[in-house]
Parts: sequence; C-alpha cells; structure tokens
Amino acid sequence: MPLEKEKLKQALTAAFDDFISTLESFPEDRINKVPFPGSWTPAQVAVHITKATRGVPDHQTKPSDREVDAMLPKIRPWWEDLNQKFKAPEPLLPDDGHHEKSALLAALKAARETDLTIIKGKDLSEICMDFPLPTIGFLTRYEWLWFIQMHLKRHLFQLENMLHI
Repeated sequence: MPLEKEKLKQALTAAFDDFISTLESFPEDRINKVPFPGSWTPAQVAVHITKATRGVPDHQTKPSDREVDAMLPKIRPWWEDLNQKFKAPEPLLPDDGHHEKSALLAALKAARETDLTIIKGKDLSEICMDFPLPTIGFLTRYEWLWFIQMHLKRHLFQLENMLHI
C-alpha cells in the first residue's frame, strides 16, 4: 500500500494546510465573532475540526476482512453535498469560550502531525473497533484518515465563506 499511503499523506497534508492557512487569514478581532445568525464562529469551527481530526478511534483494532477502502464510496457523498447539513456528535461540539488564534493554529498543526504519524507508522488496513460511523459501521484506519481529509475540506468551505462575509 505504499502508493496509497503517499496519496493519502499528500491529500491530508494539503487539506490541513489549506484549513490552517485560511484560519490564519482571519483578523484576530473576527476569530471569535459569529459571522451570521445560527453559525459557529471561525474559532468554534477550528475547535470542532481539532477535536474531530486528532487521530482515529483505534485503541481496539482487528485485521480487515475487506478491501481497505471499501466504505469510501458510502462516505464520500456525505461530504461532497455541501447543501446537506449535519449535527456534530456531542464530544465534537465546540464550547462558547474565547479562543486565541495562535492556540487554535498550534492545535491544528498538532492534529496534522498525529494523523501523519499514523499514516507513516501504523497498519492502515486494520479495522478500528472503538467507534462505528453511524449508518456505515466500523472503518479501517485508511478510511478514517480519508474521512478526516473530507471533513477538513467541507469545513474549509465553511471557513472560506465566513472569511468573505
């Protein structure tokens, strides 16, 4: 799986870098302001992304009995339809507190390094048994990392819209 690992590494790095770069573009005085009614602040989007992208649920794993990427066709449509809205699970919800941009950026960079370390050092074909994705089931590490990449891209779109308001 060396070619797939390299492709995943490049895509995930680009998604994190684009998200981080866009967050860096926000003036400090806008990072904690709600851009429109019913929206999270840019800081809250960053907190949510940090919580959702810092590793994969792989404390318990088992060898895969299927193709390493079999669930990707079921996952991809979730993130590509930008009109579809989701409610984040409780543990991934951001708080209402004030957040410093520098701390958010550091947390995002740490999450990126955690995920890149997983790509480099773990068996991506193993199925992660800690948390089933609703309506899909248990994912391989490979699928979780692509899920993270897609999740980042979706929230990048949200952050870019906030930046231009």
